[in-house]
Amino acid sequence: MEANSTDGPERALQKEVPSPAPARVDETWPHFGRLWLANAVSALGDGVRNTALPLLAFSFTHNPVLLSLTTIVTALGMMMAPLGGVWADIFNRRALLVAIDLCRFVVVCLIGVGVATDTLNLVFVYVAAAVLGMGESVFLVTAQAFLPKVVPPERMTTANGRLHAVQVVLRDSVGQPLGGLLFAFAAAAPFILDGASFLLGVMLLLFPMIRTVRTDPAGPRTGWWQMIREGMRYLRADRLLIRLAVVLGTLNFFTMSLGVLMVLYVVDWLHLPEGAYGFFLAANALGGVIGGLSSDWVRRRIGVLPGAVAALAVMGVACLLLGGTRMSVVAAVSFGAVGFGIAIWQTLITAFRQTTIPQDILGRVNGVFRLLSVCVSPFGAITAGLVAKITEVNVPMVVSGIGILALAAIGGRSLLRMGAAQSGH
Repeated sequence: MEANSTDGPERALQKEVPSPAPARVDETWPHFGRLWLANAVSALGDGVRNTALPLLAFSFTHNPVLLSLTTIVTALGMMMAPLGGVWADIFNRRALLVAIDLCRFVVVCLIGVGVATDTLNLVFVYVAAAVLGMGESVFLVTAQAFLPKVVPPERMTTANGRLHAVQVVLRDSVGQPLGGLLFAFAAAAPFILDGASFLLGVMLLLFPMIRTVRTDPAGPRTGWWQMIREGMRYLRADRLLIRLAVVLGTLNFFTMSLGVLMVLYVVDWLHLPEGAYGFFLAANALGGVIGGLSSDWVRRRIGVLPGAVAALAVMGVACLLLGGTRMSVVAAVSFGAVGFGIAIWQTLITAFRQTTIPQDILGRVNGVFRLLSVCVSPFGAITAGLVAKITEVNVPMVVSGIGILALAAIGGRSLLRMGAAQSGH
């Protein structure tokens, strides 16, 4: 029955939106280089700030509840993705990206000045974390909606793969360790660097002007809440997209165990020194880079949805190996395989949304999609922590492996069936 769902409201809505003219590769693809560089600079700044902000909160209090509020308010800010999607559909998307970076520049500069003059307090840290979390979420949704204006459809997977690779390297592998080192040297330094990254990103987006191939939406025809509801209705009507959101949300639930427990896993389960944790992060980053750069090859060889399902299977097996081994080499390779699978999945599914959702509503649909896919992540982190406390630190990884493999078998089957039915129309 699901195979026929694409004949319903989804098809009707797609027919109402005129198809955009094909992008001319010679006019658009060269501009992706500066967009990629702007993303790289911003990723480095984000990584530095992601480490420095919790350290800044720690300098005010050692209360674990108060410290956790920094993460909580950041997550709450990132839940504003639907509103960011509306803005991406209302305003010129490049101008919105510039405005977001300028706002974030002001916030991190205020943090840096407050630290340097010793006038900062914990309340302002919470407010800044919430604003920066919202800015990151809105920027991501807008950037995903802006990319089809710069990159032709046939190169969308390649572009997303390169963006993912630079995010993994500069934000996670370089930026986060650098943030800790800079904070130890001078507490204001990481925020100054982050502010400089925002300004450089703005300059790359503006000068010279990036040429696009489609015009931005002229402006809102309805209220913001109505536009969010339109995004919800479109997503609900497209059973393939809503299934992808559910699968991604479930995947995020299971993979949160890796984020919250990996340090304990390295030290307590593998009996390695704390410094070895950096090598595991590097292995994960290397897998992410390889996955991001090879994602277009996967798309051409086996297709978008089969490639995404295969990536789920890789992640499931890798998590099982992580939970079942005490060999550090096997564990590092497995953690790298998780990064590889995540990169393939994210790149393929992001490009799929960018090339199938009508450009007029891409922002608001992406915003709702992102909210649905990340809202369960905190529960995954809490569940992983509780399971590890009751049992052993490796058990949540075994559970995650089993859950992801079940997701690939059950959810993947329905995705492939609906995808085949959709392509047959």
